[in-house]
Amino acid sequence: MRSFHYYFYAILLIFESTGLALVAVVDGRVLTRCELAREMFQLGIEKSDLATWTCIARFESKLNTSAIGQLNGKWSNNFGLFQVSDRYWCTSSSIRPSANMCHQICQELLTDNIDAAVECAQTVKQRQGWKAWSAYNGYCQHIAHKLTVEECF
Repeated sequence: MRSFHYYFYAILLIFESTGLALVAVVDGRVLTRCELAREMFQLGIEKSDLATWTCIARFESKLNTSAIGQLNGKWSNNFGLFQVSDRYWCTSSSIRPSANMCHQICQELLTDNIDAAVECAQTVKQRQGWKAWSAYNGYCQHIAHKLTVEECF
């Protein structure tokens, strides 16, 4: 029996092939800022980066593990907590090419287990820095000095 995610993904591909935009959040886990910070810390993310990561996730996905962003023209969708693009970072479709620099299937970034999403986000940051995220550029970098996750630990 196929999962809800499989059928939802099939619907997403139909919308993609017709050129319609779609914003979707399927049945994912919505984390609190502190839950995300603690889980990322357990995965080895430096405490000094956690406030910025949680800010990015808040503005990119509303802290929802299964957020799928709007189709950007006919070029790409964004996936998961950190809204990574399937044009560059993960592969979502055999009909749309991807550089797949995270070596991930985009569906793996939509699960309640955040390991793959965090690993891919780290790859994005290593290659492009924080500025890869519009949420960082538009908001998080300007309030970084005010952000803290100390109360989460």
